[in-house]
Amino acid sequence: NYADVATFLRVNPSKGLFFFDHSYRPVPLQMQYIGITERNAFKRFQLQNEICYDRALAQRRNDHQLLIFVHSRAETGKTAKALRDMAVANDEASRFCRDGSMSQEILREEVVTVKNADLKEVLTYGFGIHHAGMNSDDRALVEDLFADGHLSVLCTTATLAWGINLPARAVIIKGTQIYNPTKGEWTELSPLDVLQMLGRAGRIQYDKEGEGIILTRHSELQYYLSLTNLQLPVESQFIKSLPDHLNAEIVLGTVQTIEEAIDWLSYTFLYVRMLQKPSLYGIPESDVEVDPTLKQRRRDLAHTAAGMLEKSMLIQYDRRSGTLRSTALGRVASQYYISHTSMAVYSRHM
Repeated sequence: NYADVATFLRVNPSKGLFFFDHSYRPVPLQMQYIGITERNAFKRFQLQNEICYDRALAQRRNDHQLLIFVHSRAETGKTAKALRDMAVANDEASRFCRDGSMSQEILREEVVTVKNADLKEVLTYGFGIHHAGMNSDDRALVEDLFADGHLSVLCTTATLAWGINLPARAVIIKGTQIYNPTKGEWTELSPLDVLQMLGRAGRIQYDKEGEGIILTRHSELQYYLSLTNLQLPVESQFIKSLPDHLNAEIVLGTVQTIEEAIDWLSYTFLYVRMLQKPSLYGIPESDVEVDPTLKQRRRDLAHTAAGMLEKSMLIQYDRRSGTLRSTALGRVASQYYISHTSMAVYSRHM
Protein backbone atom coordinates (compact mmCIF):
# COMPACT_ATOMS: atom_id res chain seq x y z
CA ASN A 1 0.00 0.00 0.00
CA TYR A 2 2.74 2.43 -1.00
CA ALA A 3 0.03 4.75 -2.37
CA ASP A 4 -1.26 5.24 1.20
CA VAL A 5 2.23 6.22 2.35
CA ALA A 6 2.40 8.71 -0.54
CA THR A 7 -0.97 10.17 0.53
CA PHE A 8 0.28 10.50 4.11
CA LEU A 9 3.45 12.31 2.93
CA ARG A 10 1.39 14.57 0.59
CA VAL A 11 3.36 13.34 -2.43
CA ASN A 12 2.15 14.00 -5.95
CA PRO A 13 1.64 10.45 -7.37
CA SER A 14 2.47 11.54 -10.92
CA LYS A 15 5.80 13.16 -9.99
CA GLY A 16 7.20 12.12 -6.63
CA LEU A 17 6.01 8.52 -6.15
CA PHE A 18 8.55 5.73 -6.72
CA PHE A 19 8.00 2.06 -5.89
CA PHE A 20 10.81 -0.51 -5.82
CA ASP A 21 9.80 -4.18 -5.88
CA HIS A 22 11.89 -7.39 -6.10
CA SER A 23 12.71 -6.73 -9.75
CA TYR A 24 15.16 -4.03 -8.58
CA ARG A 25 17.15 -6.52 -6.50
CA PRO A 26 20.70 -6.80 -7.95
CA VAL A 27 20.72 -10.58 -7.32
CA PRO A 28 17.38 -12.43 -7.76
CA LEU A 29 16.24 -14.27 -4.64
CA GLN A 30 14.92 -17.83 -4.69
CA MET A 31 12.74 -18.49 -1.62
CA GLN A 32 11.89 -21.69 0.25
CA TYR A 33 9.39 -21.92 3.10
CA ILE A 34 9.49 -24.88 5.47
CA GLY A 35 6.65 -25.36 7.94
CA ILE A 36 7.35 -27.34 11.11
CA THR A 37 4.49 -28.99 12.98
CA GLU A 38 6.51 -30.58 15.83
CA ARG A 39 5.33 -29.18 19.19
CA ASN A 40 7.98 -30.66 21.47
CA ALA A 41 10.68 -27.99 21.89
CA PHE A 42 13.63 -30.43 22.01
CA LYS A 43 12.47 -32.41 18.97
CA ARG A 44 11.70 -29.17 17.11
CA PHE A 45 15.24 -27.88 17.78
CA GLN A 46 16.67 -31.20 16.58
CA LEU A 47 14.54 -31.16 13.42
CA GLN A 48 15.55 -27.58 12.63
CA ASN A 49 19.21 -28.53 13.01
CA GLU A 50 18.78 -31.48 10.64
CA ILE A 51 17.14 -29.25 8.03
CA CYS A 52 19.90 -26.66 8.43
CA TYR A 53 22.54 -29.37 8.03
CA ASP A 54 20.94 -30.76 4.86
CA ARG A 55 20.78 -27.26 3.35
CA ALA A 56 24.33 -26.46 4.43
CA LEU A 57 25.60 -29.68 2.83
CA ALA A 58 23.78 -28.85 -0.40
CA GLN A 59 25.46 -25.42 -0.48
CA ARG A 60 28.90 -26.86 0.26
CA ARG A 61 28.64 -29.29 -2.68
CA ASN A 62 28.86 -26.16 -4.83
CA ASP A 63 31.42 -24.45 -2.54
CA HIS A 64 28.90 -21.85 -1.42
CA GLN A 65 28.76 -20.19 2.00
CA LEU A 66 25.73 -20.15 4.27
CA LEU A 67 24.42 -17.72 6.91
CA ILE A 68 22.10 -19.15 9.59
CA PHE A 69 20.17 -16.56 11.61
CA VAL A 70 19.07 -17.61 15.09
CA HIS A 71 17.41 -15.53 17.78
CA SER A 72 19.56 -15.73 20.90
CA ARG A 73 23.27 -15.55 21.63
CA ALA A 74 23.32 -19.00 23.24
CA GLU A 75 21.65 -20.57 20.20
CA THR A 76 24.47 -19.48 17.87
CA GLY A 77 26.86 -21.79 19.71
CA LYS A 78 24.31 -24.61 20.13
CA THR A 79 23.47 -24.60 16.42
CA ALA A 80 27.09 -24.45 15.25
CA LYS A 81 28.08 -27.33 17.56
CA ALA A 82 25.08 -29.40 16.48
CA LEU A 83 26.01 -28.95 12.81
CA ARG A 84 29.64 -29.81 13.54
CA ASP A 85 28.60 -32.97 15.42
CA MET A 86 26.41 -34.09 12.49
CA ALA A 87 29.24 -33.46 10.03
CA VAL A 88 31.66 -35.54 12.14
CA ALA A 89 29.10 -38.32 12.75
CA ASN A 90 28.35 -38.59 9.02
CA ASP A 91 32.06 -38.42 8.11
CA GLU A 92 31.38 -35.27 6.07
CA ALA A 93 33.50 -32.78 8.00
CA SER A 94 35.77 -32.35 4.96
CA ARG A 95 32.83 -30.80 3.08
CA PHE A 96 33.06 -27.80 5.40
CA CYS A 97 36.83 -27.60 5.76
CA ARG A 98 38.99 -29.67 3.44
CA ASP A 99 41.92 -31.56 4.95
CA GLY A 100 45.24 -30.02 4.05
CA SER A 101 43.64 -26.90 2.55
CA MET A 102 44.92 -23.37 3.10
CA SER A 103 41.70 -22.53 4.94
CA GLN A 104 42.30 -25.34 7.43
CA GLU A 105 45.82 -24.06 8.15
CA ILE A 106 44.57 -20.48 8.60
CA LEU A 107 41.76 -21.60 10.94
CA ARG A 108 44.21 -23.64 13.04
CA GLU A 109 46.49 -20.63 13.38
CA GLU A 110 43.69 -18.22 14.27
CA VAL A 111 41.89 -20.47 16.78
CA VAL A 112 44.76 -19.89 19.24
CA THR A 113 43.76 -16.22 19.59
CA VAL A 114 40.02 -16.92 20.05
CA LYS A 115 38.55 -16.16 23.50
CA ASN A 116 34.95 -17.34 23.02
CA ALA A 117 34.67 -20.99 24.14
CA ASP A 118 31.92 -21.93 21.65
CA LEU A 119 33.80 -20.38 18.73
CA LYS A 120 37.03 -22.11 19.76
CA GLU A 121 35.23 -25.49 19.59
CA VAL A 122 33.86 -25.13 16.06
CA LEU A 123 36.22 -22.79 14.20
CA THR A 124 38.65 -25.42 12.90
CA TYR A 125 35.73 -27.37 11.40
CA GLY A 126 34.76 -24.43 9.14
CA PHE A 127 31.89 -23.18 11.33
CA GLY A 128 31.65 -19.77 12.97
CA ILE A 129 29.42 -17.88 15.37
CA HIS A 130 28.75 -14.15 15.67
CA HIS A 131 26.72 -12.12 18.19
CA ALA A 132 26.93 -8.85 20.14
CA GLY A 133 28.05 -10.59 23.35
CA MET A 134 31.35 -11.72 21.85
CA ASN A 135 34.70 -10.02 22.31
CA SER A 136 35.22 -7.39 19.57
CA ASP A 137 38.43 -9.13 18.41
CA ASP A 138 36.57 -12.44 18.05
CA ARG A 139 33.78 -10.76 16.07
CA ALA A 140 36.25 -9.01 13.77
CA LEU A 141 38.12 -12.27 13.22
CA VAL A 142 34.93 -14.15 12.29
CA GLU A 143 33.88 -11.37 9.91
CA ASP A 144 37.26 -11.42 8.16
CA LEU A 145 37.41 -15.22 7.92
CA PHE A 146 33.89 -15.43 6.50
CA ALA A 147 34.49 -12.57 4.04
CA ASP A 148 37.67 -14.30 2.81
CA GLY A 149 35.82 -17.61 2.32
CA HIS A 150 37.59 -19.60 5.04
CA LEU A 151 34.37 -20.26 7.00
CA SER A 152 31.65 -22.30 5.32
CA VAL A 153 28.77 -21.72 7.73
CA LEU A 154 28.18 -18.78 10.06
CA CYS A 155 25.54 -18.95 12.82
CA THR A 156 24.60 -15.45 13.89
CA THR A 157 21.95 -13.21 15.42
CA ALA A 158 20.10 -10.42 13.62
CA THR A 159 22.70 -7.84 14.67
CA LEU A 160 24.89 -9.00 11.78
CA ALA A 161 22.08 -8.40 9.28
CA TRP A 162 21.63 -4.81 10.44
CA GLY A 163 25.15 -3.70 11.22
CA ILE A 164 27.58 -5.49 8.93
CA ASN A 165 27.66 -6.00 5.18
CA LEU A 166 28.53 -9.70 5.09
CA PRO A 167 26.49 -11.48 2.38
CA ALA A 168 26.45 -15.19 1.53
CA ARG A 169 25.03 -17.30 -1.30
CA ALA A 170 22.27 -18.65 0.97
CA VAL A 171 20.52 -17.53 4.16
CA ILE A 172 18.48 -19.62 6.58
CA ILE A 173 16.21 -18.01 9.17
CA LYS A 174 16.04 -20.75 11.79
CA GLY A 175 12.68 -20.21 13.47
CA THR A 176 10.66 -17.02 13.48
CA GLN A 177 9.65 -16.65 17.12
CA ILE A 178 11.52 -14.46 19.60
CA TYR A 179 10.83 -13.81 23.26
CA ASN A 180 9.38 -10.36 23.92
CA PRO A 181 10.17 -9.37 27.54
CA THR A 182 7.75 -6.43 27.38
CA LYS A 183 4.80 -8.69 26.59
CA GLY A 184 6.18 -11.65 28.52
CA GLU A 185 5.50 -14.03 25.62
CA TRP A 186 6.87 -15.39 22.35
CA THR A 187 6.13 -13.22 19.32
CA GLU A 188 6.86 -13.39 15.59
CA LEU A 189 9.87 -11.62 14.12
CA SER A 190 9.19 -8.15 12.81
CA PRO A 191 8.76 -7.93 9.01
CA LEU A 192 11.73 -5.54 8.84
CA ASP A 193 14.03 -8.04 10.55
CA VAL A 194 12.96 -10.83 8.18
CA LEU A 195 13.52 -8.73 5.06
CA GLN A 196 16.85 -7.45 6.38
CA MET A 197 18.10 -11.00 7.00
CA LEU A 198 16.96 -12.18 3.56
CA GLY A 199 18.74 -9.16 2.11
CA ARG A 200 22.04 -10.84 3.00
CA ALA A 201 21.38 -13.64 0.47
CA GLY A 202 23.27 -13.29 -2.79
CA ARG A 203 26.65 -11.66 -3.41
CA ILE A 204 26.42 -9.07 -6.18
CA GLN A 205 29.84 -9.75 -7.70
CA TYR A 206 29.78 -13.55 -7.49
CA ASP A 207 26.23 -14.97 -7.57
CA LYS A 208 23.57 -15.03 -10.28
CA GLU A 209 20.93 -15.69 -7.61
CA GLY A 210 20.62 -15.90 -3.84
CA GLU A 211 18.69 -18.41 -1.79
CA GLY A 212 16.53 -17.62 1.24
CA ILE A 213 15.05 -20.33 3.48
CA ILE A 214 12.56 -19.62 6.27
CA LEU A 215 11.92 -22.28 8.93
CA THR A 216 8.72 -21.43 10.78
CA ARG A 217 5.63 -22.93 12.34
CA HIS A 218 3.32 -24.51 9.79
CA SER A 219 0.52 -22.13 10.82
CA GLU A 220 2.68 -19.09 9.93
CA LEU A 221 3.62 -20.19 6.40
CA GLN A 222 0.97 -18.06 4.68
CA TYR A 223 2.02 -14.98 6.65
CA TYR A 224 5.67 -15.19 5.57
CA LEU A 225 4.69 -16.08 2.02
CA SER A 226 2.62 -12.89 1.87
CA LEU A 227 5.35 -10.86 3.59
CA THR A 228 8.13 -11.77 1.18
CA ASN A 229 5.86 -11.26 -1.83
CA LEU A 230 4.98 -7.72 -0.67
CA GLN A 231 1.32 -8.61 -0.13
CA LEU A 232 1.05 -7.39 3.48
CA PRO A 233 -0.07 -3.76 3.80
CA VAL A 234 1.63 -1.39 6.22
CA GLU A 235 -0.77 -0.61 9.07
CA SER A 236 -0.67 2.23 11.57
CA GLN A 237 0.42 1.55 15.16
CA PHE A 238 -0.21 5.17 16.14
CA ILE A 239 -3.11 4.55 18.53
CA LYS A 240 -0.80 2.74 20.97
CA SER A 241 1.25 5.88 21.54
CA LEU A 242 -1.31 8.56 20.67
CA PRO A 243 -1.34 10.15 24.20
CA ASP A 244 2.45 10.63 24.19
CA HIS A 245 2.46 12.19 20.71
CA LEU A 246 -0.46 14.44 21.61
CA ASN A 247 1.39 15.56 24.74
CA ALA A 248 4.42 16.51 22.62
CA GLU A 249 2.21 18.63 20.33
CA ILE A 250 0.57 20.34 23.32
CA VAL A 251 3.99 21.15 24.80
CA LEU A 252 5.13 22.58 21.45
CA GLY A 253 1.97 24.68 21.28
CA THR A 254 0.86 23.32 17.90
CA VAL A 255 -2.23 21.79 19.53
CA GLN A 256 -4.04 23.93 22.10
CA THR A 257 -7.64 22.73 21.81
CA ILE A 258 -9.52 19.52 21.11
CA GLU A 259 -10.59 20.92 17.73
CA GLU A 260 -6.95 21.44 16.81
CA ALA A 261 -6.18 17.88 17.97
CA ILE A 262 -8.96 16.59 15.68
CA ASP A 263 -7.47 18.51 12.76
CA TRP A 264 -3.94 17.31 13.66
CA LEU A 265 -5.10 13.67 13.49
CA SER A 266 -6.19 14.20 9.87
CA TYR A 267 -2.51 14.56 8.94
CA THR A 268 -1.54 11.13 10.30
CA PHE A 269 -1.04 7.80 8.54
CA LEU A 270 -3.60 6.42 10.99
CA TYR A 271 -6.25 8.63 9.39
CA VAL A 272 -5.25 7.52 5.87
CA ARG A 273 -5.59 3.85 6.84
CA MET A 274 -8.86 4.42 8.76
CA LEU A 275 -10.39 5.80 5.57
CA GLN A 276 -9.11 2.83 3.55
CA LYS A 277 -9.84 0.02 6.04
CA PRO A 278 -12.31 1.32 8.65
CA SER A 279 -13.33 -2.15 9.87
CA LEU A 280 -9.70 -2.96 10.75
CA TYR A 281 -9.70 0.00 13.14
CA GLY A 282 -13.03 -0.83 14.75
CA ILE A 283 -15.17 1.57 12.71
CA PRO A 284 -18.52 0.22 11.41
CA GLU A 285 -19.35 0.87 7.74
CA SER A 286 -22.49 2.71 8.85
CA ASP A 287 -20.33 5.31 10.65
CA VAL A 288 -18.35 5.95 7.46
CA GLU A 289 -21.54 6.53 5.47
CA VAL A 290 -22.80 9.09 8.01
CA ASP A 291 -19.40 10.69 8.63
CA PRO A 292 -17.13 10.28 5.55
CA THR A 293 -14.26 12.29 7.10
CA LEU A 294 -14.48 10.30 10.38
CA LYS A 295 -14.49 13.51 12.38
CA GLN A 296 -16.42 11.97 15.27
CA ARG A 297 -13.98 9.06 15.42
CA ARG A 298 -11.08 11.51 15.50
CA ARG A 299 -12.87 13.47 18.23
CA ASP A 300 -13.27 10.30 20.31
CA LEU A 301 -9.58 9.45 19.90
CA ALA A 302 -8.45 12.98 20.83
CA HIS A 303 -10.81 13.14 23.82
CA THR A 304 -9.67 9.72 25.12
CA ALA A 305 -5.99 10.60 24.73
CA ALA A 306 -6.47 13.98 26.43
CA GLY A 307 -8.32 12.27 29.29
CA MET A 308 -5.43 9.84 29.79
CA LEU A 309 -2.92 12.70 29.81
CA GLU A 310 -5.02 14.62 32.33
CA LYS A 311 -5.25 11.54 34.57
CA SER A 312 -1.44 11.25 34.41
CA MET A 313 -1.22 14.97 35.37
CA LEU A 314 0.61 15.89 32.15
CA ILE A 315 -2.01 18.39 30.92
CA GLN A 316 -4.98 20.45 32.10
CA TYR A 317 -8.05 19.62 30.04
CA ASP A 318 -11.04 21.98 30.18
CA ARG A 319 -13.88 19.91 28.75
CA ARG A 320 -16.25 22.89 28.54
CA SER A 321 -14.01 25.07 26.33
CA GLY A 322 -11.90 22.21 24.94
CA THR A 323 -8.59 23.90 25.81
CA LEU A 324 -5.47 21.85 26.45
CA ARG A 325 -2.65 23.24 28.62
CA SER A 326 0.66 21.58 29.40
CA THR A 327 1.86 21.06 32.98
CA ALA A 328 5.43 20.91 34.30
CA LEU A 329 5.24 17.11 34.31
CA GLY A 330 4.00 17.15 30.73
CA ARG A 331 6.95 19.27 29.63
CA VAL A 332 9.40 16.91 31.39
CA ALA A 333 7.76 13.88 29.72
CA SER A 334 8.03 15.48 26.28
CA GLN A 335 11.60 16.72 26.80
CA TYR A 336 12.95 13.34 27.94
CA TYR A 337 10.66 11.04 25.88
CA ILE A 338 9.03 9.53 28.97
CA SER A 339 5.68 7.78 28.46
CA HIS A 340 2.58 9.10 30.20
CA THR A 341 2.19 5.80 32.09
CA SER A 342 5.70 6.15 33.58
CA MET A 343 5.07 9.79 34.47
CA ALA A 344 1.85 8.78 36.24
CA VAL A 345 3.86 6.40 38.46
CA TYR A 346 6.43 9.11 39.21
CA SER A 347 3.79 11.69 40.08
CA ARG A 348 2.07 9.29 42.50
CA HIS A 349 5.30 8.84 44.45
CA MET A 350 6.52 12.43 44.39
